[in-house]
Amino acid sequence: MPELRKSHKKTDIKLEIINELRARSMTYDDIRAFLSRVYRQHGKIPKNCKNPAEYTVCKRTVNRAIESIRQSYRNQLDFNKAFGVYKLELHDFPDTISETEIQALDVAIKKMGNNVNARKILGDLKTKLTTRLYRKIQHTEPLKAARKINDIDQKINANHAFVGPQLVVNFDENVKRILDSAISRQHKVSFKYYKNNTTVCPLGIIYGPNNVYLIAYDCKEPIVSRVPRHYILSEISNISQTGDWFARDDGFSIEDYAKSMFGIYNDGTIYDVEWLIKDKLTIRIAKKYKFHPTQEFINNPEDGSLTVKMKTGGLRAISVFLAQWGGKIIPIAPQELIDEYKKLLKNCLDSINN
Repeated sequence: MPELRKSHKKTDIKLEIINELRARSMTYDDIRAFLSRVYRQHGKIPKNCKNPAEYTVCKRTVNRAIESIRQSYRNQLDFNKAFGVYKLELHDFPDTISETEIQALDVAIKKMGNNVNARKILGDLKTKLTTRLYRKIQHTEPLKAARKINDIDQKINANHAFVGPQLVVNFDENVKRILDSAISRQHKVSFKYYKNNTTVCPLGIIYGPNNVYLIAYDCKEPIVSRVPRHYILSEISNISQTGDWFARDDGFSIEDYAKSMFGIYNDGTIYDVEWLIKDKLTIRIAKKYKFHPTQEFINNPEDGSLTVKMKTGGLRAISVFLAQWGGKIIPIAPQELIDEYKKLLKNCLDSINN
């Protein structure tokens, strides 16, 4: 019986590291730290250990765990040499998935508009689906796999048509993976941004209409006066976690921060914003929009107009957005928004007259 209990404990530990490797990419040190924590939880600590609370498994134990998983799952245990991370990709992907279903996700993402959180969730889901589908295909005969993947890519894109100007955004997915890890672990990261080297405390990632941004504190700024700054992901390179832990402000939430903006820029002030719409057709169209998470529609029975209220910052972004409606939506509060809107329109007129 003791041997059986011992065998069960080993199996439980192996399952825990398998589940963790399926959930996220892990460095060798990550695996060692995780195993050490699991060993402490399961009470698998040597009797001669002086400080059980800080017990760390030896490298041989880590190597054995990795090798055991490799033997069980063969080439499904992926190791990225460039970043030194392991990831277990189990091919339990449904065979019934189709390019039409993946295409539907693209359409859904486009329809999310300013709903940053929903766009991120759907984008991550599409990435997971396509990545796992392609990984499964790649375990077939190489030439057939390449042809099949190319065929699926063509089918996914065949029925897509997106209108309007679009900024082509390309960023290294490995940069995002490192940032995701650092954000969850509250580790500082160092990277080159344009031509400058910087170290920041990463807080979250925001998907804007034209770019993807890291929101972070600049480590050079004093804690009492630091404010969240925006870093374009496609301009970040040579990134690495420093291993230094930082304390995140208890009150900070990336979702709440996103709600404080209209567009991607935050001017540091939240306003009670009001718009007025008098045109009936525009009212009908506007009611189909989600302009902002805090929006409120108020019908004015005396003249049939519609008032749109919200609490947000980003007056410049609001002004640019309202200008697209050709005067059908009128800003009525605050005065700062009215002034910014008039300034934008004046600059447009001046540029034509000159």
